[in-house]
Amino acid sequence: MPRSARSSRLRDDRGSATAETAIVLPVVVMMVVVILLAGAGLGAQLRLESAARGAAREMARGEDSAAAVATAQRIGGPGTQVQISGAGAWVRVDTSRSLEAPSGYLGGAHWELSADAEARREPHLISGGDG
Repeated sequence: MPRSARSSRLRDDRGSATAETAIVLPVVVMMVVVILLAGAGLGAQLRLESAARGAAREMARGEDSAAAVATAQRIGGPGTQVQISGAGAWVRVDTSRSLEAPSGYLGGAHWELSADAEARREPHLISGGDG
C-alpha cells in the first residue's frame, strides 16, 4: 500500500472520536441524572414508609397525636404531611411529601409520594380492654 493512501485514510478518521463523544456524552449524563433522581425518590419513599410506621407505633402505644406527628415529620423529613385516623382497635397514619427535581434537564419535574401504616392499639387503650 502506498504511503500516501495510508496517511490520507488516517486523516479522514481524525476527529471521529470527538464527534462520537459529543453525541454520546449528553445521553450518558442524562442517564446518570435519571438514576440519581430515581435513587433520591426511592430514599424519600422509604423514609415516608418508616415515618408512617413510627407514627402508627406511637399512636398504638397511647401517645398523643402531636407526638406521633412530630415523630413522622422527624423521620420523613421536611415537608412531610401527616394524617392520623382510626377509631376503635386500629389506628391508621398516612404520610405524603412532594419531591421536586433540581434545575437542569429535568427541572420542574414533580412527584407526589405517599405511604400509610396501620397498627392495633394496646389492649388497655381499647374501650372495654378486650380488643
